Amino acid sequence: MVKRKNQDAVSIKPAVELLSEEEWMARRNIYMQRLADLKTSVAFIDDAVEEYKELQKQKLRNDKWNSYLACDGLPNPSRPAEIRKFIFQLNFMEQESCANEISWVLSVDECSVLSQAPDRCDRTRKIMEKSRPNVGQLYDETVQRILATIERVQRVLRNDDELVHLPTFQVRELDKVKTCRPLKLQF
Repeated sequence: MVKRKNQDAVSIKPAVELLSEEEWMARRNIYMQRLADLKTSVAFIDDAVEEYKELQKQKLRNDKWNSYLACDGLPNPSRPAEIRKFIFQLNFMEQESCANEISWVLSVDECSVLSQAPDRCDRTRKIMEKSRPNVGQLYDETVQRILATIERVQRVLRNDDELVHLPTFQVRELDKVKTCRPLKLQF
């Protein structure tokens, strides 16, 4: 029995194959090359991220400068008080236009052409349509101003560089502006 155990011990091979020194060095060189490639790739990615941040900063500066030059009357997106004032002005203008509204259809008089009076006023539909306000254009301008303001507020909220310089209460108020009730535009 003793001999049997010795024969079994001799015939058992190790479970792990051993590597020669050349194979180990070749694998090590391959891994080192992979690490070097990975470092190069990470450096490219870091450079791209830094370049992107710089481009975003430049775009922000250009946007601010263009909005300053435009003098478009839109509020500064980083000041909630100006945004509230803008919304109040829109509501006031809407109420004023509703209060002064006169139905142009009621003032049409097709018989006014038939009058022979020298001081007569032509109140036919064709003439009255020319004096009618263009409601679609007014509505479109108002909506575009509101959308531009919301876009500017969202730009501020997305940009970390701007949020860092704002006080916490202003950031909270700006976040509320996005969820405020929509304006009722009636012309």
